[in-house]
Amino acid sequence: MPRAGFEPGRVFGPDLARGIALLGMFAAHVVWDPDENVYDGRSSILFATIAGVSLGLLTGGSQPATGGRRTALRGGVAIRGLVLIVLGVVLTEFVRPPLAVILEYYGLAFVLLTPLLFASIRVLTIAAGAVVIVMPGLVAWLRDRTDPTLIPDPVLPFAEWLVYGTYPMAIWVAFPLAGLICARAGLESRRTQALMIAGGAAAAIVGYGAAAVLPGVSAEAHSGTVAEVVGSGGLAIAIIGLCTLGGGLAGPAGRGIRVVLFPVAAAGSMALTLYTVHAVALAIVREAVSGGPEDWSYPEPTLAVLVATALVVATAWRLLLGAGPLERGMRLLTRLPEPRRARGLPEQGRSSRPTV
Repeated sequence: MPRAGFEPGRVFGPDLARGIALLGMFAAHVVWDPDENVYDGRSSILFATIAGVSLGLLTGGSQPATGGRRTALRGGVAIRGLVLIVLGVVLTEFVRPPLAVILEYYGLAFVLLTPLLFASIRVLTIAAGAVVIVMPGLVAWLRDRTDPTLIPDPVLPFAEWLVYGTYPMAIWVAFPLAGLICARAGLESRRTQALMIAGGAAAAIVGYGAAAVLPGVSAEAHSGTVAEVVGSGGLAIAIIGLCTLGGGLAGPAGRGIRVVLFPVAAAGSMALTLYTVHAVALAIVREAVSGGPEDWSYPEPTLAVLVATALVVATAWRLLLGAGPLERGMRLLTRLPEPRRARGLPEQGRSSRPTV
């Protein structure tokens, strides 16, 4: 697949989809509207689905690593998850941005998926199907029948991340599972891309269609229903497939797509850095300009400034400096489980697996 100006082995489509998700979350965090917008909930689900794609690519894509290499990769993914949990908790507890931070949930998903990283597509599909069928009802039952205030303090964060929070990973783990399946199926394959677009669109029609025609069925953002999981998850898969297909086209059309959408893909390639910075920035703006933490409003240009700054900074950073600062630090930490000799190899001596 084309390198699109990124380091060797980096794929354009997932970065583009991640950039779209990031900008969607910017909008969801800044624009207050009593009605549901297209980016509400769906952008974070797209973000979570790409997490699974990233895990799949990091561990070998359609040709997963074998032998002892798997142990190092599992260790690296577990470290990545733990770092994300720590960063998310720091943002939530100390920065206190005016948004539901997703990073600790995202990190927990990485930890939960570590044992399944090298499972077959069949096993991954069964696991994802079981989550979609069982967990929405179970989570709803637990929320209705249990009182989180009675949960012991040491267990409470895990209960929040799995059941009671904005992104209950007991349900949301289905999204990175779906992304991991797509990566294992061969994201670079036109057949896989077409199946992702067609299958994702069909799932979106089924999920949202059920909510539209069946009484009592909801697919609203963050409702945690089967209809939302199928509809929004299908939409996320279709978007990733479309971005990967478009970003991988040869000839003038493909080059045009990669040039025009390079800023969005650049933002997606350093999403951890930009997400963290935007959370800090919104906390400062909310406190200094918007009337304090209880006032859900921002100056009108906030979203435009946030998006423009992210695109410009990401483009310049990618072209001049490469990986984002937090991404670079994460990469160093996740290489710790590798044998010392492998860590010391120059880049051309490493595995040629795609980076994300």
